[in-house]
Amino acid sequence: MSGRTTWDLSTARFAIYYAPPEAGRWWDEGSRWLGRDAITGRFLDAPKVPGLSCTVHDATVDARRYGWHGTLKAPMRLAPGARLGDLREVALAVAARHGPFTLAMRPGVLPAGSGQRSDFAGFVALCPGAGATPVNVLAEDCVRAFETLRAPLTDAETAKRRAQSLSSRQGEYLAAWGYPFVFDEFRFHMTLSDRVGTSDAAAIVDWWQPRVQTLGPMCVDSLAIFVEPAPGAPFVLHERFALGGRA
Repeated sequence: MSGRTTWDLSTARFAIYYAPPEAGRWWDEGSRWLGRDAITGRFLDAPKVPGLSCTVHDATVDARRYGWHGTLKAPMRLAPGARLGDLREVALAVAARHGPFTLAMRPGVLPAGSGQRSDFAGFVALCPGAGATPVNVLAEDCVRAFETLRAPLTDAETAKRRAQSLSSRQGEYLAAWGYPFVFDEFRFHMTLSDRVGTSDAAAIVDWWQPRVQTLGPMCVDSLAIFVEPAPGAPFVLHERFALGGRA
């Protein structure tokens, strides 16, 4: 947990993420893969992957900065007048409305999207198989509940998102909620790589497949506030909130 609470609230961004229990194997395995522990800030040695054309470190530059997580409410700046205490109150209320659950995760490739190089497969991520309803419900609650604390997107932020060639529905969500992939466009995932080529994507999937089986279902027992202290800085886990109002 980050001990610092004196960030410049006009530039810091806050996200509501799921992060595996810090004392568990899922947290250790994912943090080691990305090469950084978002709780302690320690940099870690990533594994070597057979068939990968680059190092894991080179394939996870963006993913490492965001930390090991699954997005519930995308990063946002706080609205004028909003404070960390407001964010915490909403987090406590949302967490109390949802009980813990588990997700069976599997590695796969999410599409690169239009405008990307034709040899890019997309980015590799862990996604739930059957039984994703609880996390979808939790994410929708987070999107709605934290919205009053979100500052509007800047013109530059909007333009960057629209450069992804969004569908009309995604464009509407971007305008209304500050993020295009919400509600029916949402797919819970935990990112394993930046956008990579087809053969590299296959190598990453092959490496993770047996490990997912060994690790077993992922326990979703809390949500967390992550903080980007300054533009471009690594995200850090600031505070967790147990689902079901547990201590």
